Amino acid sequence: MRLTDWRDTIVVISVGLIILITSLLLITTGNDQLLLVITSILAPLVALFLGIMGLRIYAKESANKEDKYNTLNLWLAIGLIMLSLAEIAGTLVGLSQSPNQIILIVGLAQMPGLILWGLGIIQYLRSLNSSLGFIKSNNLWIGLFLIATLSTIGLVVIIVTQFTTIGLIESLVLSPIIVGLTLLTIIITILVWIFRQGTLAKPLFLILGALALYLVRVLLWLFVDTSLESPTDGVIAIESFILCGGALLLARDLGKIDT
Repeated sequence: MRLTDWRDTIVVISVGLIILITSLLLITTGNDQLLLVITSILAPLVALFLGIMGLRIYAKESANKEDKYNTLNLWLAIGLIMLSLAEIAGTLVGLSQSPNQIILIVGLAQMPGLILWGLGIIQYLRSLNSSLGFIKSNNLWIGLFLIATLSTIGLVVIIVTQFTTIGLIESLVLSPIIVGLTLLTIIITILVWIFRQGTLAKPLFLILGALALYLVRVLLWLFVDTSLESPTDGVIAIESFILCGGALLLARDLGKIDT
């Protein structure tokens, strides 16, 4: 396996830090509207650029080998591109819709991208499980399905009964996204722990950060009434996309990984 090259990843992460620091300065100086304009432009551009870059890397690699980890990165790249389109849709819809309507529309638009992230992670988990033999494959799929379904139903019930200010439609749309992101975050956390002494843990850790930030974003939508018109929402989205893009760049330099 080649030595990991951090240079491209460091450049991407450094851009993320610059955006984060600039955002904090704009917020503290009361320039929220300027930050909102900047993040509305940057969020889709960052996701689109990193997604296309990842697609160029891993689509070419997928034609030459059957590597489930490579497939995971390919799905992440395509998911980034779809999420960029959802961000664009959110900006356009925001010109004529109310904040709650925007969140519902964008939440629905982002589902395909998040589903692609989930497919990549779950397929990799399935491949790893087949190699290591932790759980029978059928039991794994049944378990994940039951956990996701029951958790979603439970979350909807809790929201409807305990958070009466949240609309039913909002809870029905955002609850499966929250449960899905939580489940994927747990899965990646387990994978990071399994590979904690290897180079594979590094890009997985960045993916974990991306998922965790996106989960925080959706939780804020639902429970804190943070709309897409909030400047911090765009910052969270950009940082999540940058962590995912950084993971794609870092994984490119890991060499061939046997799964």
